[in-house]
Amino acid sequence: MTSRKHLFCLITIVAGLVLCAPSGILAKNKTSEAQPWLAKHSDPAEINVDGVWDSSVWGKMILHQEKGAREVTGTADNWEIEGVVSGKNVFLAFIDKGYLIYTAEAALNEDGKLAGNYAKGILEPGAGITMVLLKEEASSASPGVQAGGATAHVVVFRKHYHNCPQIKAQVMVDGKEVADVQNGRYLTLNLPPGKHLIGTSKVGYYGSQTEELNLAPGSTSYINYEFPSAWVCTIEIQKTGAAEAQDALSKLKPNDANRVKIPEMVSLDPIGK
Repeated sequence: MTSRKHLFCLITIVAGLVLCAPSGILAKNKTSEAQPWLAKHSDPAEINVDGVWDSSVWGKMILHQEKGAREVTGTADNWEIEGVVSGKNVFLAFIDKGYLIYTAEAALNEDGKLAGNYAKGILEPGAGITMVLLKEEASSASPGVQAGGATAHVVVFRKHYHNCPQIKAQVMVDGKEVADVQNGRYLTLNLPPGKHLIGTSKVGYYGSQTEELNLAPGSTSYINYEFPSAWVCTIEIQKTGAAEAQDALSKLKPNDANRVKIPEMVSLDPIGK
């Protein structure tokens, strides 16, 4: 009788854990499930979707597509985006905390809009909810910001802290890890003018912090990777004024080159120091 009670209790506990588990734990739509769907669309790219797009579903989307490439990466409000361009269509996967949530397909219209459909999970042919993405012109974002033009600079620095010196502080630009900034070091991001998201991890992941910057040609901005707590190793991103930043930079050293992932986007020269 006792063994039956134990078995009943065990079954009850397991059932309770399953019912109460977060949906993300039980979800089958992991990021890897997007790859076979994206791989099906393999025609050469005939369009380029690089830029900032406004969406009523996902908010402001920043998409990146190199000239002549098919691959698309990007970020939106709490979303990481992976995708491909196939022919005149773009196929996008929206990921949150490592799980695939939505997929979308859209074609570029003559009026410059991306129009198509999206669905939860994998979008099936002929299905989904209608969507339209409107491209935001770089020139309308803020006065003086034009597509192209002189390179803009973002100096990222991390003051020397005795607490949490071993914590890796990733520097993410528009969803790509370009470097990690060391304790008591700094580096400079060299970016095209326009809107960019600077963050500590991929958008949508737990603990992610981001700062959206609208960079004018030839401008220099400053981002401080602050550790506000002496007891908890959490990073807080702070946009900082030039005077305060230069005072901090005078006490810091350049980052190690071997901690840079994308050298063409990063300089270790003392810009603004």
